Amino acid sequence: MNFRLAYKTLSLSLLLSTSAWGQSSTSVIDLPSLNLKRLRNYLSADLFYTHDFVSNTGGVKAGPRNIGALDIYIESDLSKYTALQGEFMAHYIHINQNDTRASIGDSQGASNIDMPSQIDRVVDLWYQQNWNDEFKTLIGIHDISTEFNVTESSLSFLNSSFGTSAELSASGLSIYPITTVGARAQYSFNDELNLKTGLYDANIGDEKNYRSFHSDIGNHTGFIHMSELAHQRDDQKVAIAGWNFTNTQEKIASNGKATSFGTYALYEKKLGHNTWLFGRYGWANPVVSGIQSNASTGIVYRGILQRKKTNDEAGIGLSQVHFSRQHLKNVAIEEESSTTPKETAYEAYYQFKPMKELSLRPDLQYITHPSGIKNLKNVWAVGLRTVVEI
Repeated sequence: MNFRLAYKTLSLSLLLSTSAWGQSSTSVIDLPSLNLKRLRNYLSADLFYTHDFVSNTGGVKAGPRNIGALDIYIESDLSKYTALQGEFMAHYIHINQNDTRASIGDSQGASNIDMPSQIDRVVDLWYQQNWNDEFKTLIGIHDISTEFNVTESSLSFLNSSFGTSAELSASGLSIYPITTVGARAQYSFNDELNLKTGLYDANIGDEKNYRSFHSDIGNHTGFIHMSELAHQRDDQKVAIAGWNFTNTQEKIASNGKATSFGTYALYEKKLGHNTWLFGRYGWANPVVSGIQSNASTGIVYRGILQRKKTNDEAGIGLSQVHFSRQHLKNVAIEEESSTTPKETAYEAYYQFKPMKELSLRPDLQYITHPSGIKNLKNVWAVGLRTVVEI
């Protein structure tokens, strides 16, 4: 981000504000001079604007839609200028309201920035203490999806299930863009094997507070515990994990409560110089979760046409969710339709960078049996993601 431009803009805005009120005799406020080059040694700032154009046939309602998201990141490595061996990050987002998922009718989300309500909130605001080379702790508002359930090679897909698996997203965890406060510890047994464990407030709020941070620090809904053991090298990652709510949750089938818990496993492998293969499977207790499981797999090839192999890539993937029986019974009654236990999303994309600050990503998805409702036609969704980085 251009700190000098922002500083000059602030100075100019103060000058114009005094003139607008006719205060010609008022002296201009002199802002203290800043050494911007020195400031860059302390903070790094990045701004991303992401725009998704998605047009679909089939589903609930066909037609084109536009979704926009603004992400601002501020990060600092405190060890560079203090005695603290730690890191700080703040992440703010704005997402305009455009409920593509309701229009398509799928349960996974054809766009991972799609939201039913406008979002204006802090997603991350945390401090991490690096005690030594093996042990790190983090506390604050934290997006779980940045560290848990991650296969790096699948992150360029538009469908949400390739970022965070559907059974986790549906469980109400602290995941982008609705996050809450928590703490995470990480221990590295060696250069390749590490264990992460976290405890997060289970109450992320609802649509009423999507535009503000919400947390009751576990008073009513308890906490969510998650642990992941991962073996990772430059060319391969294998991980297994488990999670659970400390307080019981409402059952789907009948009155009463039960424990919400689940597990997942993932595998990612580099084949040759340019090809990545990934696979992931997650399961959640079907007594309280409408999505019982999610399996996804795909392949990504980098460096197709552009010289720098990180500038362009292509990927194809498949993600399938399996719904719990009671959830399907409820859906059949609400929708007055017969149901099927699975929804499958097929996706293909090509991403390239015509310039350093701009990336374009044409995308095609085919979604069968959206939300398991047989009355809904299968969906073709054509998309284009544009990302501008400052």
